[in-house]
Amino acid sequence: MKLGRIAIAWVLLLLAAAATLFLFFFERYTEELDRGFGPEARRNPYLAAEQFLTRVGIRYRRADNIAAASALGDNDILFLTSSSQIYNASRGQELLGWIEQGGQAIVIAHGSDADNEQDYLLDMLGLEIARGEMDLYFNQQVREVFGDEITEIEIKKTSDMMRDHNRKLAEREQKKEKEQEDEEAADSAEESAQENIEPRNPDIDPERLINLTSDSGASYALFFDTAKVFTHEMMNGEYTDTQVEGNRLHWVPFQRNTTQSPLVHYEYGRGRLTLMADGGLWRNHRIGDFDHAYFLAHLVGERELVMITRPHFDDLGTLAQRYALEFFVAGLLALMAWIANRSRRFGPMTPAPASERRSLLEHIRACGHFYWRNDRAEQLFEKARAPLLQKLSGQPAHMAQQLPPEKQRQIAESVAERSGLGRDDIYTVLWASPPHSEEDFTARLRSIQIIEAAL
Repeated sequence: MKLGRIAIAWVLLLLAAAATLFLFFFERYTEELDRGFGPEARRNPYLAAEQFLTRVGIRYRRADNIAAASALGDNDILFLTSSSQIYNASRGQELLGWIEQGGQAIVIAHGSDADNEQDYLLDMLGLEIARGEMDLYFNQQVREVFGDEITEIEIKKTSDMMRDHNRKLAEREQKKEKEQEDEEAADSAEESAQENIEPRNPDIDPERLINLTSDSGASYALFFDTAKVFTHEMMNGEYTDTQVEGNRLHWVPFQRNTTQSPLVHYEYGRGRLTLMADGGLWRNHRIGDFDHAYFLAHLVGERELVMITRPHFDDLGTLAQRYALEFFVAGLLALMAWIANRSRRFGPMTPAPASERRSLLEHIRACGHFYWRNDRAEQLFEKARAPLLQKLSGQPAHMAQQLPPEKQRQIAESVAERSGLGRDDIYTVLWASPPHSEEDFTARLRSIQIIEAAL
């Protein structure tokens, strides 16, 4: 009993020592892992833009498709994420008509990559989409590997880029291990954490930025993708605006290439149309860069933004419910038309005709007409004439066809005396070419029968 108590005491003492050591050496730390956008942000690439508009007090709403342009008010501004949503010329004229009356619209140009694809809006305005310079910073797949360091990469081979990237990763791992080993006080840790905070804007060449100044004096720095740019026959690098059919066209050129532009303003009537070649400026992954979000708020102003980000059209079931009466009337008219077309087949059945046996002469006549229609009359005539020639000449039919004229005349005169037919008729029956008409065919066969009867 005494030994049991001693053992229990030792066990409790060991547990207390283990707990003390654990609490002495235990250290809690927090590590943040970037798992990318959440489900809602992946479904809606303009979620950050919507949250920003809500924060600054700008009203917005969503619309299904371009058909909503007919119901837009004077205080609305339309935002189309692709000009391809204007799928025919009438929709384009409707949009431009609304802008001419004082409306405003922001459209991301889509362009026509395929030969059979047409961008109606750009065609109406005389603008074209051209391929600009390739920038690795805007390649999402490359950025997933290299991150924001892609702005520091010049034109290199892929192997050199991967080698440099792996070297930097190894240096980061070594630096991280060294920091964990040489970690000091909490104050120094906080200072190092603040130093490691990445800047909001990517580190790029200032010449690649476009700086715009509004009428109120506010300046906006924008970073556009140069893969797609606008071109126009009037973009000669000397001016930034021109008159096109009585409407003013203004463009914002690049610093390096003044004949191309990523942003175009088109003053149409009393309204304004803003066209952008870069579709990712206000998406979730770039709206926080530079002044992109503030530029969106500047364009919207005091109006209410109508966003058409994902076009949606009603399915057949919804259309059937909405136009049920029209469907019913159309179906009823179609049924009445079918009944009127088929009404002559309705009524009592006609009695079946009595069965009759055909005579042998009818079968012979039908066979004769059949052979005649299939161009086999010559074959029938030759088979009827060949035995008669062989009997008269004593030679095969093909040799009897080649008898001398004197021999043919003697045979014709001999047969004429016996049969009572004319010599010319007999010569035609025996040696002339086959008949080409039904009357001639019948007459010659009758002559052959008379000659055979006389012999």
